[in-house]
This record gives sequence, C-alpha cells and structure tokens, in this order.
Amino acid sequence: MADSPYVFDVTPQNFQQYVLENSRHAPVLVDFWADWCQPCKTLMPMLAKLADEYQGGFLLAKVNTEQQPQLAQHFQVRSIPTVKIFKNGQIVDEFSGALPEAELRKIINKHRTRRTEPYRQQALMLSEQGDNDAAINILQQVLQHEPDFYEAALDLASLLVAQGEGEAAETVLKSIPADASVDQDSLKQLLAEAKKLKLKAQVGDVDTSALEQRIAANPDDLAAKLELAKLKVANDQIEEGLDLYFQVHQKDSNFQDGAGKKGLFATFELLGSGHPLVKRYRNKLFSMLY
Repeated sequence: MADSPYVFDVTPQNFQQYVLENSRHAPVLVDFWADWCQPCKTLMPMLAKLADEYQGGFLLAKVNTEQQPQLAQHFQVRSIPTVKIFKNGQIVDEFSGALPEAELRKIINKHRTRRTEPYRQQALMLSEQGDNDAAINILQQVLQHEPDFYEAALDLASLLVAQGEGEAAETVLKSIPADASVDQDSLKQLLAEAKKLKLKAQVGDVDTSALEQRIAANPDDLAAKLELAKLKVANDQIEEGLDLYFQVHQKDSNFQDGAGKKGLFATFELLGSGHPLVKRYRNKLFSMLY
C-alpha cells in the first residue's frame, strides 16, 4: 500500500497539494481512519486495492484521525471510517462505514476519471459536425477498453438510434445494468426508441389496406386486428394500435395466449409509464374488471 503511487498519507501541511490540487485532475477519496477502528482495517485495504486497479481513476488520501485531529474536526468527521470525495477542490460525495466492494465500485464509478474520456469527447465533437459513422466507431472502441463506461454507452446508443440501427442500439442499452449511475430517463427513452426502430424494421413498409378490408368484412377477425395493431404501432400510429389491441383483449382475453393484453403492455413499455395514452388504456383495462 505504501508503495502505491495512488495512495498517500495526508497532513494539514500537505492537504492543499495532495488533496485539493490533485482533485482538479482526478477524484480524491479522503479516508478518515484510526488504528483502533476495526471497520477501518476492512475498508482501507479494499480502497487501496481499487486505487491500484483503477490506475489513477481516483486517488486515495489517508487521514489518521488520532495523529491529525484538526483535519477530522475541520471536516466534521463524527464517526470512522468516513470517506469524503473531492473533485475540483470541493467535496462532492461522502460515505461512512466499511461498505462492500460492490458498493464501493458504484460510488467510485460515479466519480472516477476515465482514461478514455478524451476519446468520448472527440466522438461527441465529430457527431456535432455530422460525422456519426466516425463517432460511432470511436465510441465502440471506448467501450472495448472500458466496458463499464455507461455514459459512453448511452452516447453510442443515441447515435445508433439516430442512424436507424435499433437492434444495435438495444444491444448496447441492455448491457447497462439496471442500477448503473446513468440518466435513467435517457436510458428508458433510448430503449423505447430502439424498440420502435426494431419493430419498424420487422414490419417494413407494409400496405395495411388488405388487413383493413378483412376487418371491415369481419369485425371479429382478431388475427387481422393483431397484425394491424403491430403495424400501426410500428408506424407511430400508437393510439390506433392500442385501440386494436384493446379490441382483441376485450373480445377474447385468451386469444393467442392473451396477445391483445401482451400487445398493450409492450406498447406501454415503448411509451413510458407517464404517457397519457398509457394511463388511458390502463384505466380501460381496469374498468373491464368491474
């Protein structure tokens, strides 16, 4: 631990240089500890191991609260171990106690300096200039080097959606864990757009007139209604598609293993729970129960 270039002891005399100045280049985790503290003896080795593993993604500064009580007092440390995270000279996060390694990784990944960040920025610049193909290529390489760089994964998925590559975008988005520290609203929106593109690619530019004629001739042709509903949703005629799915469910909730209700729920997922159409058709489903 003592030989690591990413781990060092901190005193009031070197705090400015070792913590505040370093934090302008990489996050600095300041671990307040003491020899008598058993949880400290669990936490510090894990942090030191991760500091070496992340190779400068963050730095670990150790403050012995018995030897440096003034630092602990200045930062209002009330229990140990306590870790305060500095970026750009400011405390941006903190936690107390010996957290499991998985939890530590989540916190570190939220703040860490990424080695591939300059390449991500280059890709975003190329995208702004209209060169999406080059941007996609760079972001794919970024993720090869740092598969858990989920912000870059969102960027890549967004560009793939813009290129109409729904299946590729969905694959990227599904690689992001549900508990990842990313913009969850953006993730859900991109996933919905990717699924819409996939659906549209599956159905293509199909002429719906034959299906509409079948339904006009036989309003109980549920198979035709299901197929037309899928086409309507794929072509952004969402409300018409939902209405057809609902008609199938209302006529025969068991038809094709509940395909009407399944179609409704699949479309709800595309729209997101807050969409007015989702609320309306959930209410219609609910009203069927009474």
